[in-house]
This record gives sequence, structure tokens and C-alpha cells, in this order.
Amino acid sequence: MKLICRALLVLFVFSVFNRPSLRVEARETPAVAQKFGKERPAVEVQPDGLYIGEAEEFQPASDSGWQAKKFGENYYAATFANSFLSRQAFLGAPEQCEETVASLNVNIKQAGSYLVLVRYEAAYRFETQFRVQVEQNGKLVLNRLYGARDNLKIWAFSQKLKKEVGWSWGAVENIVWEGHDAFASLQPGRATIRLIAARQPEPAAKRNVDLVMLTTDVEQVKNRIEKESYLPLDGMLTQSGDVFVKVTNLGPKPLTFTGGNAVGGGNWQQHSPYWVHMRTWKAPTVSVEPGQSSDWVEVGSTMDSLSDGQWTWTGNGKYRAEFGLREANGSISRLAEFTAEGALKLAADGDTRYSRRLRRQEDVLYDLLAYLKKENPAPHGKAPSLTTIYAHTFDALDEGKHKAAVAEFKDLFSLADTTPEASRGRGYVDVRSVPTANLEAYCQNLAPHAKNISVVSLGDEIALPSPRGADVNAEFHVWLKSKKLAPKDVLPSAADWDAIAWNIAPTLKDTQPGVYYWSKRYQYDFGIRTIKQRTDILRKHFPNAGIGANFSPHNPTEHMFLGEVFKWVSVFRESGMTLPWSEDYSRPSRTGVSPDPRRRHRPLRSSNGKA
Repeated sequence: MKLICRALLVLFVFSVFNRPSLRVEARETPAVAQKFGKERPAVEVQPDGLYIGEAEEFQPASDSGWQAKKFGENYYAATFANSFLSRQAFLGAPEQCEETVASLNVNIKQAGSYLVLVRYEAAYRFETQFRVQVEQNGKLVLNRLYGARDNLKIWAFSQKLKKEVGWSWGAVENIVWEGHDAFASLQPGRATIRLIAARQPEPAAKRNVDLVMLTTDVEQVKNRIEKESYLPLDGMLTQSGDVFVKVTNLGPKPLTFTGGNAVGGGNWQQHSPYWVHMRTWKAPTVSVEPGQSSDWVEVGSTMDSLSDGQWTWTGNGKYRAEFGLREANGSISRLAEFTAEGALKLAADGDTRYSRRLRRQEDVLYDLLAYLKKENPAPHGKAPSLTTIYAHTFDALDEGKHKAAVAEFKDLFSLADTTPEASRGRGYVDVRSVPTANLEAYCQNLAPHAKNISVVSLGDEIALPSPRGADVNAEFHVWLKSKKLAPKDVLPSAADWDAIAWNIAPTLKDTQPGVYYWSKRYQYDFGIRTIKQRTDILRKHFPNAGIGANFSPHNPTEHMFLGEVFKWVSVFRESGMTLPWSEDYSRPSRTGVSPDPRRRHRPLRSSNGKA
């Protein structure tokens, strides 16, 4: 095996809705949130019935202690799974401090027993204690300690109610909810919520609070804890009550204006690649007669508050859609206006309340390029030439201006398309869904691009094939015989081969260690031989390609990040694959070129194309 001397980086960018040219820059978000919280007399009930107190809007009693901060200054800031903050900001207090208080008023509309749920970061094996007080008419109706390691919390990824969880992939993504059993009896009128941080037991971590939610819908909370397995309760978070639309019919016929369709439901393309949230949102339908305008219609409840996204609308004629934003004083001011016919494809922010921005989807790329040229004037270095970077990024929305902008963006970073015909000999194909029996025909269909293909992916986070089927024992026996073994070499009590069955159950390590050992050896050999059948076909048709698959570094769990020899070494020595490949995770920024790469896949190949 030659020493690896040229790297091939495969960067999968699932979304590029970043913050390149904000009217309110990301770094200014905390100040904007504080100003909004100060100017608003009280949090009002949302159209969905919730009271959401964004923690960054709580008003600290002093300059020390609690501080509003932007997303990215907290512990768990990324673009994947359980690492999002509502409206991309939070309220933070240091690990240890003298008592510090921040408060926010709410205006209760109806009397009831309200759950007081808090979303915050619970650093694994650290205390993150803070107190929540709810006061009304001079009486404390709730005075409870949150964030203690011993407290029950609502955990992500099907863990439901537990005190503490340590993930197998590391002590990360520890954003939790707490308060499933914390009630405050409230009457109509003003109430005050206080967040109090003080000295706490060691080991201590920062107190990073995302929001406080009040709700009387106990059944919904219980149902979500039980059934919203991936990110429980997060599906309740929208921009309800923030954004409105007013539609004017510019055509000669009655107009119907309504939401488009997004994967996962609704008309907002959600931030999570798995579209995992349980949502109750539904885009309204606005009917307008010719020459007339509608009233303001609430549409913020169709918008995610956990991240930015594509937001689509459609009308059966020509129209003007004016979008408005609810101000701190309750009035609605103009946010953006668009004239269109048919589909209206918008890009919206998860914190519209602070960013005060709404734009067409094509403007995201134009703004990004302008930002890069302003903040990082070209030329700002040499684009990679030996290292190939594959990326899923912008799709051209036309054959003119936007297509040219996509090409310019890709050239800035020397990005290659994940297609067989990618330029400069950087073609890429993924054959994970092609059965071995059909692989020859698949390759023949790509004959015009054969010499251009540089990388072939056999799959993502795969395991090598394992023996299975009715003949597995007979095939196992044939393989054992090829190793010059007798039955007693495998199992001392065996009189013949019929007494030996292929079995990789860990319990056999103690009871039948020989059977376990040789079963594992056969599993490894079988996997390498089977994957080599596919690789041999691919190498015959794609002579310049490296062939590999992404092996996740956090498997097997008993020795994470220490790969199994058969999968990381032997498979290449025996030509089962030719391209070593693994992955890691990046912590993206809210500014710059790539705020939304979830994973970076890193195949490595030598300068002559051989592993």
C-alpha cells in the first residue's frame, strides 16, 4: 500500500442559508433582542395558544451575570440534530457568580394551571443550576430550581424523561427541556417570570437558557414526550404571531393565495434533514377579489424558529404579497413586498423578529457572493487544485444570472459536482442502491464518462456484508476446511462438521470461544470478498476512480474511533476497496461560506489514484 500523499475531501453541504448581509448582523442580535424585550410591555399569548419567553429578551437587573448572547457562543451550536436555538440567541450566566436576576413580563389571557417549561443546555456531568420564579399580584406561584443534575429532564433521541444522558458519540447535543411537572396557577393579567443564577455546586458549567414556555396544553406535552422521539417539544416552536401577510389581487379574476408544499408538511422547508418534528402548522388560504386587498393574515405560525428555511407560497393569478412584522408595541410594520404570478419562493430567517429580513431564494446566493467579496476581497488565496472538494450547494434557478452566480460560487472554492460528468476529471457516482447483479449494466451506461469518474461511493456509514441465508453453515464449513481445520479445532466436543454452526453471538466468547473466533474470521473474510466483487466490476469500467465507502468512526461502540482492522486495513490490502474514507463533524459559523455543512466526508487517495 502506497503512502497517502493527496487528500480528497468530500464536503456535503445540505443547506447554505447563512447570514451574509444582514440588516441586523448576527453579532448584533443580542442587543436587538434586549431592545425588543425592553420595549415590549409583556409577552402576549400566541395564536397557537403558547406563551414563549425568549430568554435573550429577559432584562438583567445588572450588567454582571446574565447576558444575552448569539448562537455560536453557547456549548452546542451546529446545524445537525439537537443543536439549534430558538431565534438563534440565548441568555447566559457564568459557571459561578453572585446572584443575578433577569425578568420578563407576560400578560395572561385566561386563568389556568400552566406548565412552566424551560429549554436550556445541560452539560453532561456538570451542574447548570438556575432558579425560575413566577410572580403574580405580589405572590410567588412558582419558585423552582432547574438545571440540577438530579432533576428529571426531557431528553432527545427517544430518551424521554431521565436525569442525565451520555451519548455514545460523545458528551454533546445536550439541549433539554425541563418542567414537565412544574405548574404555576395564573389568573388573567400581568405576571413576571424571573431567571436567577447564583453560585452552584461543582463541577459547574455555564447556564445557557434558550426560552421559557407557558402552556395549559398538558396533553400535548405528554404526547410529544411519548411520541416525538427525535426532538420532543421542539415541534411546538414557530414564529407564531410575529409575521403577517396582506395580499392584493392584481388580476382580473378572483385570487386564491396559499402555501406551497414542503417535505415534512407545511410550506416551510425545515432545518432538520430528517424532518422529524411533529407539526400542527397549516398555511392559510387567502381569497381576494380583483383589485382588492386582504386584511393582515397571521403566517408566522408556518415558520420554524429553530433555523432559517425556504418558505413557499402560490397564487392562481397575479398578486402583490406584502409581509408585515409585529413590533414590540403590537403594531405591524412592513417587512417586505413581492409581486408575482404563480409560485413565490422565499428565503426566511428563523429569527425574523430580530433580522427584519425576508427575500427571494435567489437573493441568498447574490447576498452571499456580495458578502464574500466585501469581507474577504478576492483574490484571497489560491483555490485548491490537487484536493478535490465535492459539495451539494446551490441549484441554478435559471439559465442566466443565477446560473452564472452558482458557477462563480463554486469556482471560489473549486467545488466539484457529485455527478459523473463533473469537470476536470472529477466525476463522482454513488452505487449504494445498485444491486451487484445490475452493476455491470449500470457501469456500461456510464461508458461516455468512464475515464472522467474519480470517486465511486459504495455507501454511507455502511458495514461490510455479513453471511446469511439457508446455506450459511455449509459455506462456513467449506471455508473452515480451506483453512486446513478439523471440527475439533473449532469445537473440541464436535464429532463432525454438523455440530458446528456459524454464530457471532458475544455470549459464545466464554462457552464456545473457538466457534466465536472462527465465525468472526469468516464474517470478515466474507465481507471483504463480497464487497470486492463490486469493486472489481467498478475498477474494470472506471480505471481512474478510487472506490470506497464511509465508515463512521464512532462504530463499533465498544471501541469508538479505533477502527476494526478487517474494515480499515485488510479490506484495502485485499483490494476490496481502493479509497479509504471516513467522516467527522464540523462546527459551522453563522457567518462565512458554509454555515450548514452537517458532515465532512474525507476519502484519501494517492496522487496516482491508488490507495
